[in-house]
Amino acid sequence: MSVQIKSIEPGSLAQEQGIQAQDKIISINGTQIRDFLDLQYYANDFQLDFILEDPSGCQRQITIYRELARPLGIIPQDYRHRNCQNNCIFCFIDQMPPGMRKSLYAKDDDYLLSFVYGNYITLTNLKEGDIKRISEQHISPLYVSLHSSNMDLRQELMRSARPVNVMAILTELSELGIDFHIQIVCVPGINDGIELKRTISDLMDKRLNILSIGVVPVGLTRYRDGLCTLDSFDQAGATGVLDTLDDLRTSYDSQIIYPADEFFVLARRSVPEVEYYQDFPQIENGIGMLSLAYQQFKKRKRAILKELRSKGGDFVMLCSQSAEAMIAQIVNELNLRLQGQKVTMQVIRNDFFGEQVTVTGLITFSDIAGQFIPKKQLSVILPDIIFNHEGYTLDGKTMEDIKKLLDSPIILMDQFLTNWQSFE
Repeated sequence: MSVQIKSIEPGSLAQEQGIQAQDKIISINGTQIRDFLDLQYYANDFQLDFILEDPSGCQRQITIYRELARPLGIIPQDYRHRNCQNNCIFCFIDQMPPGMRKSLYAKDDDYLLSFVYGNYITLTNLKEGDIKRISEQHISPLYVSLHSSNMDLRQELMRSARPVNVMAILTELSELGIDFHIQIVCVPGINDGIELKRTISDLMDKRLNILSIGVVPVGLTRYRDGLCTLDSFDQAGATGVLDTLDDLRTSYDSQIIYPADEFFVLARRSVPEVEYYQDFPQIENGIGMLSLAYQQFKKRKRAILKELRSKGGDFVMLCSQSAEAMIAQIVNELNLRLQGQKVTMQVIRNDFFGEQVTVTGLITFSDIAGQFIPKKQLSVILPDIIFNHEGYTLDGKTMEDIKKLLDSPIILMDQFLTNWQSFE
């Protein structure tokens, strides 16, 4: 095994020693290098003895002495993730329409990406060597999709090609000092109610190093032809989940159990104050996002008002159904302080994925194009979360496409209302 080098940073230590793109790193200080994490982990010593192999197959040894102010400068080839071996009844990727970007159909279940990016994994494809490595390199915390501590029920939900005793694995890794953030995708009539209580009760075992437990509602799109029939949560079901989790938080005197924001929206309850979420351990899972966004708005309200006044004219904020109540409150507070200007809002319904999908991150270009009618002299405030890191919406459109569509000044705001970027 080895790692191929994608590029070398100019002026780096690696360039100075003649290491080149397409070289393979065989080992560092006698330890075999398997991937980007090994490179990062084992390249921290002062003296680094590399065994390299060039494209012709010739090997050579190079020694590099690390310097505090200079980067090593080795960029490895893109990592090929470990694929998921499950066939979950609620898998969102299985509910994606055809013809979208290839990356949207990738099913990773890789513990390295869990550690680095917070991706949720199932632990169904771990081997003994993986557990040894996780312990030796202290690859922690890991983000785990559990769904149920009941092995039979978990298999019913996940339909794994390799079912495992997940609680035994969590216990073994906990004894090795590994911590976990747990996700439970809750499906009405399957793993809610008594089964949800049972799962969280099992996770309260003091032998387990559980940092947080996030409970999120199943997400169902309109692209479920050929898939099993599942129900989504309604107001009564969401209220039941919130009541169950409140009882568990109280009975275990535990603050690590968190419902997703969507449950509060569905139950028509106010989201908790920011203190409820402590350090927001599952913010990327949609847990506490509404509360944090509103807190950040309160902190930055003066700066936001100043920015709006400097631009002049009126504004419209586009938002998802889940964010409607929070954005309505923000719009009201802004209008109380603005003179001669007005902010309105428009909720964008998710026609692309279907009415049961209500979160901001899944708003598409086609949703905006089909529902919003641009008006002259009206600036549009958009959430930047509708774009990925490459600048594309889920249906493959860019900011340039949005600008052509709206033909209006655009303000792009991040999901926490802290950064605003203008596009004229």
